[in-house]
Amino acid sequence: MDTIGHLITLAAASPWALALVALALVIDGFFPFVPGETLVVATSAAMAAAGGSPWLVLAVAVPAALAGDLIAFHLGRRLGIERWITPKRPRLARAFHYAQRRLEVSPASILLTAKFVPFARVAVSMTAGAGRMPMRRYLPLAATSVTLYTGLHVAIGVLVGSAAFALLGNPVIALAASIAAGLLTGVAIDLLVRAVRARFRRPVVAAVAA
Repeated sequence: MDTIGHLITLAAASPWALALVALALVIDGFFPFVPGETLVVATSAAMAAAGGSPWLVLAVAVPAALAGDLIAFHLGRRLGIERWITPKRPRLARAFHYAQRRLEVSPASILLTAKFVPFARVAVSMTAGAGRMPMRRYLPLAATSVTLYTGLHVAIGVLVGSAAFALLGNPVIALAASIAAGLLTGVAIDLLVRAVRARFRRPVVAAVAA
């Protein structure tokens, strides 16, 4: 088991793993079914366990994730979003409607936080492009969001992975603990966003009813 764990750690800390992380994050920017953040967490944990520098993961992940967001932005600008807002795709339709409302009211806050919610990050970037948001405004906000997003997952991988490895001495369990922590963090952020959204929606619904 220790030998297998050591081989997994070395493989995850190799340059090929960094290339895989970059590719996954680029695709994740416009296709939210690729586990980009999971790969970031696992690679960061493996890099720390192998004695490498997790900063390499961050250096690769930030521009790759930003490239994915820019692709979604340009897809929205070229193709628009009307074709996605249909009854056949209710979840996508809700995401795009939410993105439209939030970009009208508080574009900075939604661009900074949407990266942490899979469907929202694609919908917001595409809606910003379709709405002709100037690139000089979109790019700094997207870059800040990407840096926070990838930095959080790198930190989870390093801290949880190092702690689990120190306590249990098994790199496989350390990787599993890091991935679980990353997934739980994503779920917690998603629930927090929903709670905040519901809280702001209640006064509006009450006013309309009145």
